[in-house]
Amino acid sequence: MNADASSSKPDVCEQILAAAFDRFVRFGYNKTTMAEIAGDCGMSAANIYRYFDNKLDIGAHLASQCLAQLVTLQSEIVARKQTAASERLRELVFVTLRYTHDQWLETPLVNELVTALCGDRMDIVDTHKQAERSVIIELLEDGNASGEFRVTDPQDTAAALQTAMTLFSMPLLMPAYPREVFEKKAEALVRLLLTGLLNPEQKIAN
Repeated sequence: MNADASSSKPDVCEQILAAAFDRFVRFGYNKTTMAEIAGDCGMSAANIYRYFDNKLDIGAHLASQCLAQLVTLQSEIVARKQTAASERLRELVFVTLRYTHDQWLETPLVNELVTALCGDRMDIVDTHKQAERSVIIELLEDGNASGEFRVTDPQDTAAALQTAMTLFSMPLLMPAYPREVFEKKAEALVRLLLTGLLNPEQKIAN
C-alpha cells in the first residue's frame, strides 16, 4: 500500500498545504507549480488534484487558515469582559496591525498570493470580513451595555471601523511604512475612533 492510500484525506490535505506554504514562502506563489508541490509530498502531479482543484484553491485554504488565526486573536481580546471596551478596541487595532505586519515581515512573498486572491477569490476576504465584523459588533455592544459607548447602529459602525482599519489589515500595504510609523498611525486612529464612539458622559469624565 502506498503512502497516499494509507493516509487519511485530512492528513494528506495538511501535508499538501504545508508543502505549498513552504514553497510560497521560499519561491513565491507565482513561481510555484502544482507539480513541485506534489513532488515535495512524494505524490504524482495528477494525484494532488484529488485534494485541491488548483494552486489558487490551495492558496485560498492557506489564506483562510491565516485569517482565522487573526480573528481568533481578535476574539480573545474582545472576550476579556473585565477590560474597558475602549482599551479592548485599542488592543484589537494593534493586534490586527502587528499580526499583519509580522506575517508580511516573515513571508514577504505572501503579497503574490494576496494579489491572486483579491483577483479571483474575494469570497475568502468576504468571509473573513464577516467573521471579523461579528467580533467588532460584540465589542461595540459591550461598550453600549456598560455605558462606555453610545453606538446607535453597531453593525454599520463595525463596517465603518473595518474600513478605517484597512491600512493595518492589508499585507499589500505593509511595505508603505516602517512599523513604528504604522503604530503611530494606529494610535491616532484609536483616538479618532473613540472620539466618535464614547458616550458623551464618558468624554466629560475623561
